[in-house]
Amino acid sequence: MAQQTKITFGGVDILRFLAAVMVMFYHYGFWVWAFPDGVSARATGGIPPHPEMAFVGSGWVGVQIFFVISGFVIAFSAENSTPLRFFEARVKRLAPAVWICAPVTAAVLLLTGLSWPTDAVVRLVRTGLFAPYGPWVDSVYWTLGIEIAFYAVVWILLRLGRFHLMETVAVVIGLVSTLFWCLYYPLGWSDLAETRWLQLVLVHHGSFFAVGVLIWLMRFKAVTASRLGFCMLFLGGSLLQIASSVDVHSAKVGAAMPYAPPILVFLVAIALMAWSLRLDLSWSGWRRIGLMTYPLYLIHDVIGAAMLGAMVRAGFPYLLSMATVGATMIAASWLVATEAEPRIRLLLDHTVFRYRLKAA
Repeated sequence: MAQQTKITFGGVDILRFLAAVMVMFYHYGFWVWAFPDGVSARATGGIPPHPEMAFVGSGWVGVQIFFVISGFVIAFSAENSTPLRFFEARVKRLAPAVWICAPVTAAVLLLTGLSWPTDAVVRLVRTGLFAPYGPWVDSVYWTLGIEIAFYAVVWILLRLGRFHLMETVAVVIGLVSTLFWCLYYPLGWSDLAETRWLQLVLVHHGSFFAVGVLIWLMRFKAVTASRLGFCMLFLGGSLLQIASSVDVHSAKVGAAMPYAPPILVFLVAIALMAWSLRLDLSWSGWRRIGLMTYPLYLIHDVIGAAMLGAMVRAGFPYLLSMATVGATMIAASWLVATEAEPRIRLLLDHTVFRYRLKAA
């Protein structure tokens, strides 16, 4: 049995960052012109269609990759934790970036005329308090409620002193999610494709988290026939969810989108993730790159789209504008991760989590 002594996962950090970059260029290269009603498109002020960029139209699958990574990382980090330490770690990981990025996004909504003061304040408060239902300052915050739902399951296991049941619970979550997607097409459940409460109870994305947990088990415990079988089964459920997302995107943009690209990208990403866990990628720089992912995901959409629209209107070529805005957002996310977030965490240590300082 492998000992769980590895603390950093360079391959996972690289993959997480690349997934965020995929989502970013999906928004900049496709969504801003393909879906004019979206907040990204409205933030740009309008961008002409660029059909030649349709190849980035599958970048949204980066979110599904995030969910698998969360299943792996959270199971790993929770195994030797306590309920209090786990809760503190999750708050200090999620809250600082939101409290930094959301006010900037709200300001951009006001400056671009997409919101008015009362609406912006309501959205900002809801976002800052992690309200599970919108409206938020940016549509990208829809994933946080799902992440928190998975964290809550893990915290309950820790609180009950039953973390050894993590595998069983993950399998149950994966089975429910996979069953839903197996019935989705035969029963014509297309109206349930974006039902929020089904997302929040992990019915929609539970298979992704379950795959992550099983990868953790097979990497650090043992590869067994049942774990491998369940992992394959849940990967199948995940592919059905991705197919349903393709249908949703096709309906929104009014054009048929291909199923193969996002499915292949997802499968390759998970294969690379599993392979990377066997490599020595312990350089601390990978960890810093991984930490940039979360703020990049939060700031790139509305803020970056507004910058993109301004550059295009000023006459800059579309590709140059995308590259410039993308580089700017990556640099901004690095500043948030290395300079701003640590200060918020320090403030939390001296206020909300002051008991830790007293204990020390």
